[in-house]
Amino acid sequence: MLGSLSTGPCADPIYLESNPAQTFVFVSCLSSNNVASFAVDHTSGNLTLVGAPAATGQAPTSVAVHPSGNFVYVANITSGNVSAFAVAADGTLAEIPGSPFAAGLSPYWIEMSESGNFAYVANRDSNNVGVYQVNASTGALTQIPGSPFPADKGPRAVVLSGRFAFVPNRFANTVSAYTVDSVTGALSQVPGSPFATGTDPRTAAVDSSGRFLYVANYASNDVSAYMIDQNSGSLAPVNGSPFPGGQGALQIETDTSGKLVYVANSVSDNVTVFAIDSATGGLQPLQTIPVPGRAASFTQTTFQPTM
Repeated sequence: MLGSLSTGPCADPIYLESNPAQTFVFVSCLSSNNVASFAVDHTSGNLTLVGAPAATGQAPTSVAVHPSGNFVYVANITSGNVSAFAVAADGTLAEIPGSPFAAGLSPYWIEMSESGNFAYVANRDSNNVGVYQVNASTGALTQIPGSPFPADKGPRAVVLSGRFAFVPNRFANTVSAYTVDSVTGALSQVPGSPFATGTDPRTAAVDSSGRFLYVANYASNDVSAYMIDQNSGSLAPVNGSPFPGGQGALQIETDTSGKLVYVANSVSDNVTVFAIDSATGGLQPLQTIPVPGRAASFTQTTFQPTM
């Protein structure tokens, strides 16, 4: 571990996301109601705060970056909206016209489609998912016809994988599975959805092959694993699921190689690393890494040092 740094005017940093070029990391600041930009030094791995954090709505949580790198979006859980920012060349943020954009009750998570045409927002307390068309020029958001789309109780996050979307429902102990219309962005629940998880599912991730879904269960301290039907999107539990993890499993990510799963455990203050069985989707614990403070979230950045 390289170490830690003070986030200064960014109080209670909670979620972070890097831009596609991996030159900046954007961090939501829950208590100070803003989002901070940090420049990434690809030689040392160090982060440097860029300018002053930009004001958001109340209690910002999830951060999403547009695939172009030109826009950053933040879900504001208390004010019930989404803040949108244009990204300058130096990483500073400027709120775009029309922001913040209205969402449902307690929007906790925002996810961008791979195309950048759509944004998906999990509205935890209105039990649905808002889908927005993204203006490629301005970054503005407009809800599509039919939005929001129903979920189970307490949708907490959204993960997109090709033709499918998955939403862990915190208060129902389920995960909803959808097919995604690539033209309109609309969601349709797949047969059998929602599917049972562990207790208090918070986040989900799909491996790089798109065959396996993993859900972090906060209260049962484990990870539910599923095989994804490549035709329908329906889910079948992997043998051995759920897999024991740390305490307070909060955020889960898979690495780009498709070999590893990382889980941030906010009660035991560590990160659990699992190996993925490429044949079955099963998980084998490899390592537990202590983290100073509350392990809430992380993002992956590939360093290419300059010589």
